[in-house]
Amino acid sequence: MLIIFDLDGVLLGASWRGLFEAYKEMISVAGKDYRKYFTTFREFKEWWSPDWQENIGKIGIREKDLGEAHENFYRIYNSYAYLFAWSSKVVCELAKSHQLSIFTNRHSSSARTLIKPISRHFACIIGGEDVRRLKPDPEGIYRILSILEKEEENTLMIGDMPEDIIAGKLAGIKTGAVKWGLGDWKNLLAENPDYTFEKYKDLLRI
Repeated sequence: MLIIFDLDGVLLGASWRGLFEAYKEMISVAGKDYRKYFTTFREFKEWWSPDWQENIGKIGIREKDLGEAHENFYRIYNSYAYLFAWSSKVVCELAKSHQLSIFTNRHSSSARTLIKPISRHFACIIGGEDVRRLKPDPEGIYRILSILEKEEENTLMIGDMPEDIIAGKLAGIKTGAVKWGLGDWKNLLAENPDYTFEKYKDLLRI
């Protein structure tokens, strides 16, 4: 089986606080007042979308300034991100029986840096800069299937946000939702994933 992992909130510890602070910094460096878009943490969670292209559009950052914007974002956000202590063990075990890959809205260069201790186990990493349309669009999944020459019926997408499940279903593959990420569990279940993983050890049952 080919297993496609989302990254933040699945194999990496992700933080709403980190997202909040990173977007504040990115907006400020762009010469804007973040309070024009949100003021409280709760307002930010309502404003934010997993699709950073949508967020960039709402802020109004010009295409020529995207590189600097992303640099400032990851400078803050990556300080909150960390590889789960169990990720190495679980990934090493799964890699014995399955082919592994990653499809994340995060930039692939940033992804490779953060998963460096286990990067050798992933045959393919597709990030936000590698596709024209981010999740929930299945473009990244199709790219992985094409690169690795795999069929839909033997592929599983695992994520922590509804967009991961939607992308998997649109691509015609199996889907799995994890409970320990950023996504609201009820919202994840509402997308009817094929599998649910409430604890990381559940991944070893694949």
